[in-house]
Formats: sequence, C-alpha cells, structure tokens
Amino acid sequence: MNQDSHHIRLAVGIEVEPGGTGRRVLEKTQCEALAAELAADLARVVPSAGNGLLAVAGSLLEPAELLRPGLPAWQALEGLTRPVVRDHGLAGQLLAIGAYQGRLPDARLRPSDQNPEGQFLVMPLLLVCEAASAEAIEQALEDNLFERGAVHPPARARLSDATGWANAHAQLLTANDLIALQHVQMDTAGLGAFWPVVEHVLVEPDRDQDFTLPGELNARWQAGEQELMISFSSFDQHAGSPDDYALWVRAFRSLLALIGTHAIKRRIESSLVHDERLDCLVEARGRCEQGNGLTEQVHPDCGLIAWTLVDDRHQLNLYPLSGDAMARVRDDMARRELPRSRPDDGICYDPDTNKLLPAT
Repeated sequence: MNQDSHHIRLAVGIEVEPGGTGRRVLEKTQCEALAAELAADLARVVPSAGNGLLAVAGSLLEPAELLRPGLPAWQALEGLTRPVVRDHGLAGQLLAIGAYQGRLPDARLRPSDQNPEGQFLVMPLLLVCEAASAEAIEQALEDNLFERGAVHPPARARLSDATGWANAHAQLLTANDLIALQHVQMDTAGLGAFWPVVEHVLVEPDRDQDFTLPGELNARWQAGEQELMISFSSFDQHAGSPDDYALWVRAFRSLLALIGTHAIKRRIESSLVHDERLDCLVEARGRCEQGNGLTEQVHPDCGLIAWTLVDDRHQLNLYPLSGDAMARVRDDMARRELPRSRPDDGICYDPDTNKLLPAT
C-alpha cells in the first residue's frame, strides 16, 4: 500500500521518584497495554493524531541517550514502522515495540545498562501521519501537547507496574519540547551557555557553525565531518592570567562532559601531541635542570590543570582530556615510582614568561 507519510517525533517524559530502581525495558505485552493508554491520552489533546500510526518504544532512556546526533532512537522507530505502513496503511494503527526475553528489535532503542543518573526518563514515540495533514497535526501538537499532554493515571499505573519505578508525573512531549526542557535543565546546572552547541547538532546538523563559549573557548561544528572541532590552548600558550586560564579549563571540561553524554563526536585542534594511551595532550618543553618527578599544577577554581613531568632532564606538560586520564596518569607514575609534588601556591610557573615550571 503506497501512501505519502510524515514522521512526527514525540516522547513521554517521566519523573521517577528519587531513590528508586526499576527496569528500563518493557516486554512486548507490557508495551502493548501501555501503548493503547498513551494513544488515548494523545488523542484527547489532538484528536486528529488518532488518524495516524503511533509507534511506542518500550524503552526508558535518559534524555541524553535520546537526544543524540541523527536522533538514532527515532530513526530506529522510523525503520520499524515502514513495513507496517506499507502493508496496512496508517489509519488508527498502533505499533508497540517491546522486548522479547529482554531484547529489543533494534539496538538503537536499548538503554544503558547503568542506573540512570537523574530522575527524568523518556520513552520515544513516533507518530506517522499522511503528508497532506501532517503540518496541521504537527502544529497542533507543538501548540498544545506541553500544556495539556499530561499522561493520565491508567497509563502511569501501567508504566509503574511494568518497570517497577514509581513515577511522580508523566508528560507527552514533542521533540522540540524535550530539547527546550533540557535547555532549562542545563541552565539550572550552570551549563546553559554550552547547550546551543548540542541543540545545533540536533536541529541543524548539516550546517557549519562557530561557537564562542565561556572562558573564550572556541568550537566549530563541521557538518561535512559531523564532528565538533574544539580549539585547545595550553597554559603556556594562553594569553591570560592563571585565573583566566582556569576559567578556560572549566569551560573546556564542561563542554567535553556535555557533548560526551550526548555522544557527539569531537576533535581537539592543538599543536600538542595526543597520547592515546593516557588520553592526554603532551607539550614538550625541552631540557631542564630538575630531577625526575611529577608536579601537579592545581588551581583552586578548577582543580588540576596539568601535570609537569620531568623525565631524564626533559620537561613535558600533560593535559588530561577525560576523567579516565587522571587515573591513568597517576597509575602510570606510581608504577614508575616517580616522586610527586603539589606546590603550596597551586601552580608553579615563571611569571615573566607565563610558562609552567616543575616544582623544585
């Protein structure tokens, strides 16, 4: 059956009670029962949505698992609905995509095996409707769903029974609603200035974009490569004071952490060498007179900014690119039995040249 169709990305946002644990995947029969209730809730807000095919994924994701480049979970739903639309059309169809023996039919729908970090989870939905009526339905959903799309008690009860999670509230959302909610969440967490990077990758991934971020951190989304280029400056290269550099480091790490949770590919633009084993950028500073050892260069506002390593009379500055790098370097230095020091004033540097020095 040939039918021009349009996909509208939706989700259920679920506030789970703090301190609880539960299952993040629904079995097929559980998902079918829940899908019928959600379809009824959706039709109460926008009756014309009942004319399309609603696909419900039995998967509870964290927002960052759903909001990833290319929107892979929704792409999976698009692929799973195609045979149904082709064979049965759209009107009033309901497709519940639950698990069989704990396995979902597409890996892109599978949540992490780890316990969620927050109390807000999302379940992906996809509404497939006729192209001719899609614009009106989509606009009605954007206008009404966030204000009027509360999930009613029967659906919330089924969700709680299926997952074991008590939920304080559940809400039908458009993809745009979810993106806006995450922006608010990032503002609350002090990361709002970095959210435009993620939003651009989600909404306009095929357009290059430059970003000037806090701490004068510069980044560029490269549409052709589908990756974020981030310009790196070492302490020695940075033009500002140690306090200015600490602000830059905080911004750099905040951006890395945020794009990491959203699985955004990144590349660091730097003249330094990347040590893949340690996941550090390494800056060679030439010969020095101090004996072998490791200096921890620490700023009170952002913690460790770099290690200054002296090995065989050569100075290297090591800049970690991840939390794992911290542990890797410390383990590596412990195996080599190198003495470690931390200057009392935090950062050991030459005030005339503004370059890092090993502690004496």
